[in-house]
Amino acid sequence: MSKDIKIGLIGLDSSHCVEYATLLHQAAHSHHVPGGRIVAAFPGGSPDWELSASRVDGFTQRIGEEFGIPLEDSIEAVVDRSDALMILSVDGRVHRDQFEIVARSGKPTYIDKPLAVSVADSRRIEAIAVEHGTPFFSASVWRYSRGLQEALATLDEPCRQISLQGPWPLHEGRHGWFFYGIHQVEMVYAAMGTGCRRVACARDGASEILTGFWPDGRMASVGACHDKERPFAGHLLGAKREALLTVLDDKYDRYGAFLRSALEFFKGGTAPVPTMETIETIAFLEAAAISAENGGILIDLPTD
Repeated sequence: MSKDIKIGLIGLDSSHCVEYATLLHQAAHSHHVPGGRIVAAFPGGSPDWELSASRVDGFTQRIGEEFGIPLEDSIEAVVDRSDALMILSVDGRVHRDQFEIVARSGKPTYIDKPLAVSVADSRRIEAIAVEHGTPFFSASVWRYSRGLQEALATLDEPCRQISLQGPWPLHEGRHGWFFYGIHQVEMVYAAMGTGCRRVACARDGASEILTGFWPDGRMASVGACHDKERPFAGHLLGAKREALLTVLDDKYDRYGAFLRSALEFFKGGTAPVPTMETIETIAFLEAAAISAENGGILIDLPTD
């Protein structure tokens, strides 16, 4: 019998810490994922962001009481006890500094979405990983949505155009814009791949639409309404076929598929999402934010 991978958590201000512990530790759960156990956790939290500060105590209590996971008072202590790390801090602004500590160990690391809230920080994370030889990846669990995967399989050809809609709750500060918008943008990149060159974001009140243009004529759009919930849905076009995207799974289907992928990576497998693609999703959102602040003008993505 193979030995379980010992996983350390950094950041307990996201529901993901409890959801992942549930699937990894509860063998009777219908979506149980064997092969890994959480052995230590560092609560973290961002006192200047209410979304983080208001949740860290509750999730920290649940991690300790429901799953018996030891809490540590430093990131270094969690790293020492673990084979692999998951940075789950909900605030993308802190990921660079947290990863800088983790990366010194060389242990494989998952960084929850968003990788960062700027291209500069994303590239710094990549440079730190190279410096220490530390494998890492970042991804939204919505990349693992059965609805998205089945739509791509139905298309059975390169996607030429994708239109998405979905919930996009806003939180104070640009880092909050990255907090949820990254889900739809990662779904776009799962379908389209890298190479987007220009982005625009038109906004009117609580509604906005982001549009990305690829140099070969491909395009993507994401529609959002910030004052009410919307289901994830979309439409994909190929050269000859089309496919509707609907949510066919529940959260545990996505979480389970993600965890199985992460465990394979922790065992030495290839990163599920290339770093270049992850950084481009951040560039897409950064450019869209600049466009929205400037009346919806087209913004070029960096090409280096």
